[in-house]
Amino acid sequence: MSVIYLIRHGQASFGQENYDELSRIGHQQANILGESLRDRVGTFDHMVLGSMVRHKQTAEQCLNAMSQTFDQTESTVHSGWNEYDHQDILAQLGDEFKTPQSIEKYVRSQPNPKATFEKVFNKAMDRWMSGDHDADYVETWQHYQARIKKALKATIEIAKTAEKVAVFSSGGPISVVSQHLLQVEPNKVMQVNWTIVNSSVTKLVSSSSRLFLSTLNDHSHLEGRYKELITYK
Repeated sequence: MSVIYLIRHGQASFGQENYDELSRIGHQQANILGESLRDRVGTFDHMVLGSMVRHKQTAEQCLNAMSQTFDQTESTVHSGWNEYDHQDILAQLGDEFKTPQSIEKYVRSQPNPKATFEKVFNKAMDRWMSGDHDADYVETWQHYQARIKKALKATIEIAKTAEKVAVFSSGGPISVVSQHLLQVEPNKVMQVNWTIVNSSVTKLVSSSSRLFLSTLNDHSHLEGRYKELITYK
């Protein structure tokens, strides 16, 4: 029996020119997670990560806090664990959503920026997931789900010879895996996605006969004195 720890990256640089890097808070979250895992898990036998910068940064920060060296040459990089292209998905709604700067300008011009962004983002995701406009996108919803399941299958193979496997990924892939294992309707994925905390841990247990979800979205390392570091994007 092996355990696969799906770790969401720390907070990214939302609204910045380069979203794909950890913010100051993101580095803190990854460090605190590592300190917690050092006591709870010890060390990982193998690391898997998506090919995004924020995945690597989270892995480095987390493992350093665990007193475990991160060596990318001894880890498995699998782009199947990458997040969807949120910028491309938002851009299809109109010119005001083409760039991070234009999105921020639009959202901040509204009476309730947070509620406005959630409404716009859900509308964009619904359009993407409907499958009615597949030609508009860099990657379709169906392809996105398929590559995540392929990445999961490859990780399960790794887990056959490694007792504890860490996967550094994003909220979307973790939500898709959770939805798949819990047999939740696919159109409910975004409801799961909105709840996945930065640097949270979702624990899967893999045996010779089955794979099941043991823990979803554990972020206890950020509760209590670190509660102000709980973020969702």
